[in-house]
Amino acid sequence: MNFRGDSTWVISSGDGGTFALFVRDALGISTPTADSVPRLTPPVPRMTDVEVPPGFAQAWDRWWLESDPSGPGREPFGLPDRLREAYLRWNDPWSPEARHARDEVSRTFSASLHELITELEQELGHRPIFTLEILQIPVEGQFWRRLGPAKVLISEELMRSRNVIAPLESVIRELAE
Repeated sequence: MNFRGDSTWVISSGDGGTFALFVRDALGISTPTADSVPRLTPPVPRMTDVEVPPGFAQAWDRWWLESDPSGPGREPFGLPDRLREAYLRWNDPWSPEARHARDEVSRTFSASLHELITELEQELGHRPIFTLEILQIPVEGQFWRRLGPAKVLISEELMRSRNVIAPLESVIRELAE
């Protein structure tokens, strides 16, 4: 999803590696990197009958850290094929529920974003110029993490909330100056 104001600002939003998080939750991967992001919602059923090669958790960390709005990084060696089928059953992107949830996130986030940009434009006396990448993830709670100067990781729950304005404003204000 892209949020374009005019030629001065662009925000791109995409799947922030939801499949990687699904794999983490389904296999019960626990590393400092894996544990730093809340669990997916709805909860993912644990797959205890799946074997993964040694070192898979560290390979998962690399995979997660390489994710960006254009897609996930390189999948770890030994990723069980059954996980893809389980992922599609858990989160069918074409279901009416999934489409409704995406539309709701887009609508509410877009309204908050445009309100913030309008206020910032009035304060600065000119249109803000910036580009921001948002990795959108369906995790528990109102989660936000800044991954780089122009890149953030944000939960869908926070995107649907007015609480998104404060962290978003701090990033956009910094990028627009």
